[in-house]
Amino acid sequence: MKTRVTSFDVAKRAGVSRSVVSAVLNNTPGIGYSEEKRLAVLKAIKELNYHVDALASGMRTGRSRCLAACDNLGNKFFLQMLIGMKETCTSAGYHVLMYGSGTTVNERKGLVQLYMQRRIDGIITKDSTSFSDPEWVKEIKLLGIPYISVEGYPEDDSIASVLMDYRLSMEMALSHIEDRKLPPPVYVEIYSPPEYRPNWGDRKRREYYVQWMDRRGLAPRIVEREHNRRECLDEWWIEWLRRQELPLTVLSNWSCGARHLYRAAYRLGLRIGEDLFVMSADNTEQTNEYLIPSLSSVEVPYTEMGAAAAARLLEYIEGERDIADTSKIYIPPRLEQRESTGGG
Repeated sequence: MKTRVTSFDVAKRAGVSRSVVSAVLNNTPGIGYSEEKRLAVLKAIKELNYHVDALASGMRTGRSRCLAACDNLGNKFFLQMLIGMKETCTSAGYHVLMYGSGTTVNERKGLVQLYMQRRIDGIITKDSTSFSDPEWVKEIKLLGIPYISVEGYPEDDSIASVLMDYRLSMEMALSHIEDRKLPPPVYVEIYSPPEYRPNWGDRKRREYYVQWMDRRGLAPRIVEREHNRRECLDEWWIEWLRRQELPLTVLSNWSCGARHLYRAAYRLGLRIGEDLFVMSADNTEQTNEYLIPSLSSVEVPYTEMGAAAAARLLEYIEGERDIADTSKIYIPPRLEQRESTGGG
């Protein structure tokens, strides 16, 4: 008969007291322990295959049939990801736990505790395309937690992530502009202050735009502007637009860049879709179809990305895919042709 592993066994293997084991498992405030001891406890739990006692914790052993979805709850794309994730989980008989958190290991420790207590079977996080945290990777790998990042770790092959094909998004946008026989576009690249540091997605967009222009024997025209909501910045756009030869086509990496152009065009009496053709390479502000005139765009399919992340995670959990398979999942963007490029 197999002997049940207890917290005493874990404490002995880790070389710590049982109170430290309990504190690590329950994230108990007020009980101090070093990071070295915490990792030793987690390693011992994994090696001994220790499960929190089902009766003592009020939950059954085995799988919880619940996946955690983690992000800052203020992220407007999190809800879209959740919709796709929920659809996949519901059809497979799983639940979704929404976990509001940040991006650091400390802010995500609660997820680890939930997994060790068998309250969740795996984790999906919504990250930015510039996100990469070696400490979080170390934590996940140490415990063998089934994990998927939506948009994070694009250049880290040790973590499975769901990504939009950003090069394809630019190919779709530029093909649409060319098909409409519009002038070759100026590329407006909006970035988050205080300095220009494009993330992986924007680097892919820019690379493709430059290559597209080069293949046609044209000099790339790129405008870099920081993202800022202050009204006074409209004056810069007005002066810039006043100096351009019309008709003009502008492709913005973020939809907020298109919004600045709309306002500047209005102040100058220019007509979007006739004097000025505008297109966005994403749907960051979720207002593209509601602008007047509506904004043509290549939109990030967050719902589909959430569904794909859940499907991969369930493959890990159900044993249909080796957890060591961390290959990337690329989801194609969605072209929405609207009035701002003379269509719609």
